Amino acid sequence: MRMVEANRLSMIDRVRVEKALSSSLAARTRNAYLSHWKAFEDWAVQQDYAAPPATPEFVAAHLAYLAETVSASTLRVRRAAIGAAHRAAGLPDPTASELVKRVLGGLVRQVGNAQRQASPLTAKVLDSVRATACLRRSGGGPVRQRRESSVTARRRGLVDIAICSTMRDALLRREEAAALTWGDISEETDGSGRLAVRRAKTDQEGNGAILYLGQQAMRDLAAIKSHSAKPSDTVFQLSGSQISRRIAAAARAAGLTGEYSGHSPRVGMAQDLAAHGISLPELMQVGRWSSSSMPARYIRSQSAAYGGIAKYYAAQSNTKLKNPEFEAAPLRDTAS
Repeated sequence: MRMVEANRLSMIDRVRVEKALSSSLAARTRNAYLSHWKAFEDWAVQQDYAAPPATPEFVAAHLAYLAETVSASTLRVRRAAIGAAHRAAGLPDPTASELVKRVLGGLVRQVGNAQRQASPLTAKVLDSVRATACLRRSGGGPVRQRRESSVTARRRGLVDIAICSTMRDALLRREEAAALTWGDISEETDGSGRLAVRRAKTDQEGNGAILYLGQQAMRDLAAIKSHSAKPSDTVFQLSGSQISRRIAAAARAAGLTGEYSGHSPRVGMAQDLAAHGISLPELMQVGRWSSSSMPARYIRSQSAAYGGIAKYYAAQSNTKLKNPEFEAAPLRDTAS
């Protein structure tokens, strides 16, 4: 990966890229591409890399980094935005290289498999986590036989519980949970809470959202909040990948089988809501999905339980209960 010093030329290129993108694309696509391009630029600055132009190796490294926290569709859009920005500025397109194509293909398969395998962290699963999270665990690696102290186990367990309950109630993505600060959370008079998400991957305009937290989730958060916590302090003090690993470890400690990850609370709450009769449009709203395809996949089993066939048999059952005489009479042999 080459390291270059940001200079005036790169600033001119940035302005030129944004102007070219603004005039060459439809409004919706332009806004999405500009947002993705800005995110790529910000990451490049963090790496002390001036872009444009970007090399195929640098783009591949960026996509690999991004794959830890986003969906396969987001990876595709990010690659398309980077390519469009370079082409609009008259620069060689690094995303057209065979390297980027191969890396993206591999990442899409990895992300897709992870999403397919994410087990739902339902209310029942959360109950199991609550019952076991604060138990002492053995360490990993070369000191595997070493066990946590009771104090350490309780501190870790309370954080695990707060992560699971907060992410479930607000249907948070793991990167949103990692970015959550104490200043983003407020308590209502009835003990419930409101959680502000400043920016999400489906919120290209940056409008943010205010989400609901139940009373129990607020108590879980209060249990881990330090008296010296500042509004700007992150709540969990963990990265998105660390949050995923904590959820997986909590599920294993509870004796649960399956592939639990940072995606599990969102899937679990979606299924619980669907099981209680929440419609797909309502689910899309509370989960902040811009497309129905993903939540519809999560709740396939629950949707079947409330579908037309299920309603038909439920109606038949009710009719028989109210009118026993409607029960089919046994067939009689009329041959004699």
